Amino acid sequence: MTDRTPALYGGKPVRESVLGYGSQSITDHEKQAVLEALEGDYITRGPTVEEFETRVADFVGVDHAIATTSGTTALHLAGDAAGFSAGDEVITTPLTFASTAHAATYNDATPVFADIDPYRRTLDPEAVREQVTDDTVGLVPMHYAGHPADIDGLLEVADEHDLTVIWDACHAFGGTWRGEGIGAQRDMAVFSFHPVKNVTTGEGGMVVTDDDNLARRLRRLRSFDMNYDPAGHEDEPWYQVTESVGYNYNVTDLQAALGLAQLDRLSEFKERRDEIIDRYNEAFSGIEGIRTPPVPEESGPMCHLYAVEIGEDFGCDRQEFVQAMHAENIGVQVHYVPLHYHPYFQTEFGYSRGEFPKTEQVYDGLVSLPLHAEMNGGDVGDVITAVTALRSHHRE
Repeated sequence: MTDRTPALYGGKPVRESVLGYGSQSITDHEKQAVLEALEGDYITRGPTVEEFETRVADFVGVDHAIATTSGTTALHLAGDAAGFSAGDEVITTPLTFASTAHAATYNDATPVFADIDPYRRTLDPEAVREQVTDDTVGLVPMHYAGHPADIDGLLEVADEHDLTVIWDACHAFGGTWRGEGIGAQRDMAVFSFHPVKNVTTGEGGMVVTDDDNLARRLRRLRSFDMNYDPAGHEDEPWYQVTESVGYNYNVTDLQAALGLAQLDRLSEFKERRDEIIDRYNEAFSGIEGIRTPPVPEESGPMCHLYAVEIGEDFGCDRQEFVQAMHAENIGVQVHYVPLHYHPYFQTEFGYSRGEFPKTEQVYDGLVSLPLHAEMNGGDVGDVITAVTALRSHHRE
């Protein structure tokens, strides 16, 4: 502990500049890769995108990877490829970003929330089982912060009710579960390459799968559901037709070049994130009122977030904690406001506060501390100093 006065109560901030909770890491390696792509024949979707997809598929351990413009559009495509439609119900977690539920809503299906396992902060298979009806067709679990959900338990429920599973692995790229890549589990998995995620393409996403038919459908939907070789094409080579409502979710060779360069540094990113997590765990595990992230079980997660829960024993509530960190120029964040709190899901689907008590209990204490590869030892020390000083202040 420390005897310094926190900035919120009149002390000097622990740092002069703001340390964000997340950040991209771009070096000359990435810059050179993008410059080389600019000098190529393609700057829109071309061979570099295919190379990026192949490398991601090989890394994860699946047959197919389909690049999209974001994790959100990847979820949209996955739900469409799965056949979600009006009248269908798709079960997902309320402790996530809105995009997870949009795998259902973008396809006119109904998102059905189930409560979480508060230790993992991910979908509880038993809660999922209770929500299954004759209209349930899909399941969209989310690997919160990069820690795997209860994969066995959720697949068991999916098998019992013949549900298509789309894993929202946007937080989890680069991690493993029982020796295989996160995302290799059936039926599809979705990654995000937003700048604060584990690797970035600026904006971008990916759907991965072992299912040939799903992969074919995903590739068609990504580009207008265009048939480039219909009957008559041989005689009229310009003849190409759209066969249903598709989308323009094509990524560029420029983004793919950045992604390939980031993949070159993936082990470096994971090593640095793990080092920061180890320092945080050592500093915070003995402090009353802070619950650190779950201990990995049969997995090697690559964590996107370091989310703690602030409890009564800490001495202040989550709101005061966040304000105190911001006063120290520590850019903490909260992930996430539960989906059943959002006006859209309340108005459109009738949800209200109080329906998912375990989710709400976890949410009330959640705070994400800074975690990204650009952080140096001093940055990590600043976070630890700010948190321990706040705790000491409230012990006096």
